[in-house]
Amino acid sequence: MKKLYVFMLLGALGIFASCKEYLDARPDQSLATIETLKDMQALLDFFNTMNSNDPGTANACADDSYVTADVFNARDEYDRNLYLWQPAHVFKPLSNAWKSAYDVVYVCNALLDAAKAKKDDIADREGLNYVRAQALFHRSRMFLNIVGVWAMPYDKATASNTLGIPLRLDADFNKVSKRASLEESFRQIVTDLKAALPHLKAQDISPVRASKAGAYGYLSRTYLQMRDYENAGLYADSALQIAKALMNYNTLSTTANFPILRHNVEVLFDGRAPAPGTASQARALVNPELYNLYDANDLRKVIFYRASGSAYIFKGYYAGAASIFTGIATGELLLNRAESYTRAGRLEEAMADLNYLLLNRYKTGAFVPLNSLTKAELLTVVKKERRKELAFRTLRWNDIKRWNLEGDDLVLSRTINGETTVLQPNSLRYALAIPEDVIERSGLQQNPR
Repeated sequence: MKKLYVFMLLGALGIFASCKEYLDARPDQSLATIETLKDMQALLDFFNTMNSNDPGTANACADDSYVTADVFNARDEYDRNLYLWQPAHVFKPLSNAWKSAYDVVYVCNALLDAAKAKKDDIADREGLNYVRAQALFHRSRMFLNIVGVWAMPYDKATASNTLGIPLRLDADFNKVSKRASLEESFRQIVTDLKAALPHLKAQDISPVRASKAGAYGYLSRTYLQMRDYENAGLYADSALQIAKALMNYNTLSTTANFPILRHNVEVLFDGRAPAPGTASQARALVNPELYNLYDANDLRKVIFYRASGSAYIFKGYYAGAASIFTGIATGELLLNRAESYTRAGRLEEAMADLNYLLLNRYKTGAFVPLNSLTKAELLTVVKKERRKELAFRTLRWNDIKRWNLEGDDLVLSRTINGETTVLQPNSLRYALAIPEDVIERSGLQQNPR
């Protein structure tokens, strides 16, 4: 246990630890603390590190919520800059979403290095492959989270010449970080997930652990961000072949503080993100434009939201508490597949997915199934339902980015203290500034402005 604790301490320092002695430490010193499969699995099962450090940044940047001037003025410089999409100083030094995300990458790499170093000492090959697959799963999904915040949206025509993210693939502190291209970044994400698949269980003992269903889900999300809609649909379908259950919202309490239980039947993988200062439930008020998308018979209007004075706050977290859910759930996968089907002209199949979802979201007997829609009409419905179903899950930010590449021209604006700040479609500020202390220590290229 002592060795395990020492390793977790080293992992928590991450690749951007400020102390020179840690930057100069030999990787083998940390790897020596991982001796058995039990040690490796214990690290992977450490929920507070492996599952709870996704960047929640997108919720502060997207258009699902806003804050009052009093709340805005009470926040520090970094929170205010992030809220207004400023070109610099949007993350506090030393402790920020970038560091937390790469802490997870470091743990994964240390596990992968240890699995390779100890392969001759561990007789359980299946167990070793299982551990390795889980580490690849977590590394790839964290790379996907990072690329969604700190890189521009994926355009196949320009991705090979667009800045991606640092692809740290081993635990050696001494290797110099550099940014891969966006093409290379997405290729690594896909490669890791596909390499993990053969050694994962279809569904594990808990959605806290990596599984085939979860990996298929992240592949679907990845291909959706790449605007490869065929593969996004195929991998959503693969996940739904394993599990496609939905909660009927008619069975949930509309008055409960948090009506949706943790690890409900829809959750295939449980990922979480800490809330940025302007995106916590206590501060973030629901954008009236979003709230007004729900009609009176749509139970999400009362399951997801509750009144707070003259405004509304969000309570529909898939966590049983005010914790941002970023994982994989069947509702998202149905919407991924429906969008894929729609773009491919498979309209009946797309409407079947939407009807299945919405039948479980509307008051009993109130939902009129979709029928005889054109491709353009159906795509509009899909986009509307993505926003309604996936609110406050950090997914809206990347939907805006990819849809703007396709000409949706979604303009974001915020007015604070009488001044309006606008984020234009395809602005370079959709790739947030990397923390300045990281740039100073690593020499990484900053995102252009």
